[in-house]
This record gives sequence, C-alpha cells and structure tokens, in this order.
Amino acid sequence: MERIKSLGQSKIAVIAGVMAVILFVCINVLSEATLRSVRLDLTENKLFTLSQGTREVLAAIDEPITLRLYASRSLAEGAPAYGDFIGRVRELLQQYADLSGGMVRLQVYNPEPYSVQEDEAVAYGLQGVQLDQGGETVYFGLAATNSTDDQEVIPFFDTQRERYLEYDLTRMLFNLAHPKKKVVGLMAFLPIDTDPLKEYKPWAVVEQLEQFVTVRAIGRSVKHIPEDIDLLMIVHPTGVEDATLYAIDQFILRGGRAMIFVDPHSEAEAEMSAAMRRPPADTGSDLGKLFAAWGIEYSPQTFIGDREAATRVQVPGAGGRPVVTDYVSWIGLGRQNFNADDVTTSEIARVFMAAAGSLSKKEGADIEFTPLIQTGERSMAIEASKVRMQPDPAQLLRDFKSAAHPFTLAARIQGRLNTAFPEGAPKEEAAVEASDTTPKAEHLAQSVGQVNLIVVADTDMLADRSWLQFQNFFGRQVAVPTANNAAFVINAVDNLLGSNALINLRSRGLSIRPFHRIEALKRDAEQRYSKTEQELREKLRVTNEQMGKLGTAEGSGEAILTDSQRETMAKFRADLIDIRQQLREVQHNLRKDIEALDTGLKVINIWAVPAIICLIAVAMAWAKRRKHRLRSVDG
Repeated sequence: MERIKSLGQSKIAVIAGVMAVILFVCINVLSEATLRSVRLDLTENKLFTLSQGTREVLAAIDEPITLRLYASRSLAEGAPAYGDFIGRVRELLQQYADLSGGMVRLQVYNPEPYSVQEDEAVAYGLQGVQLDQGGETVYFGLAATNSTDDQEVIPFFDTQRERYLEYDLTRMLFNLAHPKKKVVGLMAFLPIDTDPLKEYKPWAVVEQLEQFVTVRAIGRSVKHIPEDIDLLMIVHPTGVEDATLYAIDQFILRGGRAMIFVDPHSEAEAEMSAAMRRPPADTGSDLGKLFAAWGIEYSPQTFIGDREAATRVQVPGAGGRPVVTDYVSWIGLGRQNFNADDVTTSEIARVFMAAAGSLSKKEGADIEFTPLIQTGERSMAIEASKVRMQPDPAQLLRDFKSAAHPFTLAARIQGRLNTAFPEGAPKEEAAVEASDTTPKAEHLAQSVGQVNLIVVADTDMLADRSWLQFQNFFGRQVAVPTANNAAFVINAVDNLLGSNALINLRSRGLSIRPFHRIEALKRDAEQRYSKTEQELREKLRVTNEQMGKLGTAEGSGEAILTDSQRETMAKFRADLIDIRQQLREVQHNLRKDIEALDTGLKVINIWAVPAIICLIAVAMAWAKRRKHRLRSVDG
C-alpha cells in the first residue's frame, strides 16, 4: 500500500489507463472467440435471426456444400450502400457455415480485373456490372456447389431483395441437399405454364415452384392421373368432362394430394380473351360435382368484396375528373386475415386477390373445414356479373352493404371423403376400360385414409401482376415481390408434400408497416365524401331533367324560365355551394385529424419518452439517496 501511495496520483492514472486498454483488448479477443455466434435481434419480425426452417435445412445436409462469395472490394468502396450489404451477406453466410457442423464451407474472393477469381466468377455465370462509364467491372454474387457438382447461383445480389436474403440462400442449400425433386402435376385451364401474352413463358409462381419441385403439365381431358404424380394442382377448371372428374376423384381417394384453384371471375382469362380478340367467355370456374360430394359449398356466380382490404384505385369521375375510390373486388389481405395456427399461413404477411369467391362447409358434411384465408367483418357477396364486363368501382362502393361476418377465401379440407361417382366410372370410361386388358385400380367409394386438400377460391392471385413489380437493374429485369402470393402457394405445396422445413422463412422480411390509424381516418372521410358526392350527383340528375322539360322560345334558342323554375335553379345553386363547402370541410377535418395524430406521435417520441426516462432516473436517484440517508441515521 505504501508503494502504491509513493507512485503518485498521476502515475497511478497512467497505469490505470494502460490496464484499461489491455483489459479492453482482452475482452474483445475473448468475445470474438467465445461469443461469435451470440446475437441480439431486436427487430419485430426477427429479420436478422436465422429461422427454424433454415436450421432444419442445415441439420439435414449430409454432404459437403461449398459457398463461393465473389465480392469486389472496389464495389464496397465506391458504393457505401453495397459495402454494408456485402457485410450483411458475408455475416449471414458465416452463420450458415457455423451452424452446419462443417457441412457448409464458405470461401470469399475479391475478383480483381483480369484475375483468376474473375475468370471463375464469369465461369459460374455471375454478372459483372460497371458502376460508371469507363469504370472497372465489379462482382457481387454467390456460387454454391455440392459433392456431385450440382450448382446453384445468385448472379448479383440486389439490395431490393435484401428482405428475402435468407430465403434465397436457404433455397440454394435445400436444392443442393435434395437434388431429387417431387412431381407436381399441373392441370391448368389458364396458360399458367405457357402464357402467349408473356411470349409463352410460364407465370412467375410456376418458375418459383420449379425451384423446389418438378412441375409437369398434364392434359385437361385425362382419363388417368399418372402414378408418379405426388401432388395434383388444378387451376381454373372449366368444362371438365366426367371422365377427367372421375380420374381426379379416384386419385384423391387413393391418397393423392391436391391443391385446387377456382374462381367466380378470372381477370387473367378476360384479359387474354381481349388480347386474342376472342368473344368473352364465362370467366368463372368450378368443380361442382366433386365439391358437392366432398362437402364443400362454393358459388361461381358471386365474389366477395371487402371494405377494409379494398385497394384504392383512380377512376373517371363527373366531368372527366379522376376520382380516387376503394375497389372492393381487389383486396390486399394482411396478417389479421390469415390462420395463425396453420403452418401454411402462420408466417404470411400479405396476399393480394381479385374477385375471389367464398368457400364453406356443406351442412351435414363429415369433414374438417379449416379456413386459411378470410376476409374481414365488413364484407359482402356480390354478383360476379358486375365485374365481368366493365366494372364500376365507385358504383360497387356505393352499393356496398356489409354482411357483418367474414368469408372464407381459402381452406384446408381434411377427412374421409366420399366419391362423386357412387355407381363407378362414367359409362364412356367404363366402355374404354372393358376393352382394355391392362389391370385397372379398383373403384373406391370412399377415401383410403384421411384426405388433405387445400382449395382456394381465386386464380388471379397466381398472376404476376398480383404480387410482383418488375424493375430494371443494370439492364436486367428484377422481380420484386409486393405480396406473399407465391410464398403461400409454395408453403401449401410443401405442406401437402409433407415438408415443412422452409415454410417459416419464405415470407420472412416482408415488413409492410402501414399507419392503421391514418388509413382508418382516410376511409372514414372517404365514406362521408362518397355520401355527399352521391347527393350532389342526384341533385344534378334532377336538375338536368328539369332543364330538359323547359320550353324553348321558337326561333330564339333561349330557355324560357318561370319564376318557380328560377327559384328552383337558385335553390340548387345554393345547395351546390353548400355541398362543396361540406366536401371541403370533410377534407379539412381529415387533414386536421391526421395532423393532430402526427403531432401527438411527435410529442410522445420526442418529449414524452425522454421525460419519462428522466423522471425514472430522478426517482431512482432520490430513492437511492434516501436509502443511503436512512442507513446513515441507523448507523
């Protein structure tokens, strides 16, 4: 102690500072070695935490997979946003390697111009881009290979898809770990696999499905479903022959799995008919005979409008002026509309549908009917004919009367199903079978075991425009999801095929954070606005009729108005001014309510929260000081 005192306060301070630096370095080295995998993710949706699905995929890998990340240092230095993204990708890939038990190996390269690494990047199919004219070519992509030289590539990481980073990476590993894909038989009555409007390219949802399964198109008039089909996907069935219905019926009763899409009005079919200059067809679809036998209620003549989930559109108004209104046929459904207890929809954030139908359990049916997607309470059934030709969104909104209960748009059907053909195969099919000596499967009157089907009352949710936006990225078209439509379909297919490992991560990161209070204020104001606008339209109509009845002086061309008619016109002008004033007042109140809410939020965030923290700190300090005084008094 005497020796320490003899050093003096200045020397003690220097020694303490040196010891603090040494301790700081030691703690950092120790934490790097022991706490490398420890992370704290405070985001609401845990966007930076590997999902359980990813962990399951990593645990199931039984052969080495090599990840080669090619990231140009000059890209990170020249574009700071990409510098952060490169670090994010590298960190995530390192987590994959750490959790894989040595089965995933990460290699990181800086492909400088004219280097061997650049040649490798080009050979793997990675895309090089130039940050500016005359600048060097930079790379930021990933090539993954397994022990049998199967290959998966991300040509260039796009910051627009950062929210889907885990999905893209885990998909690559899953494909390399499971090279043998299951087969989905696609019976499509829409050109979902070869669309002439897309130069005979498949819809994006099919392209995404093909990353996980083998999609095989089967005919619309088949007499038998091939034995190697693991799942039957039926899209927009129209005019299906009894022989094909029988084949579907028996396939499902034998334990086959199916996902069925029907629709009271297919906008995709209507658009295709118009583009091909074909006469408009019945745009509805149904499997009425099978649904009736299986205990499913569905009407192809009505669609469901949802006031809360309606999409705001701009339509021509009076005098050619555009009017913004809610189109109750186009609905964007959120988490509150999905079954949180079903693995297929538990992690879905948003799905867009158009003129979707309603499903329900048939009275007395011995099945388990589980809704997967439902509308809100403010919904109603509307005749499909009102949207099949020239829909009027404003009129649909004016005629809207809520049924005050939700409607089911997609459902899971489970149980022992009965055949729709209790007397056996249709006559024409029976005649073919009698002349064929090939052994045929025995007719089933009831399913062998518990059947598991998923039925969706909308087909437009599969169309690209329902859930994708295409952006130009260095000369390449990049599809950016705006909804989880494809994720829902893939989740459902995986679930029906018995694989759940990827379900939780497919929809991760789609963090749509609307201001619900502000949206509610706007909708309330719109309702009041629509009411006053309707009153104005009615008064305009009445006045026009009165003007049409007025006499015209012969040869003068001028209207002859009586005193009462002049009074009527004056009253109308006064009413018109009054209604316009009401419209301005509604819009003013809307802005005032939104501004008041905005001010309140600012006060809470800027002043109230810090003030509360300061008060807590003062209270804690006062309590500590009081406790210290009491101890001194007791002492």
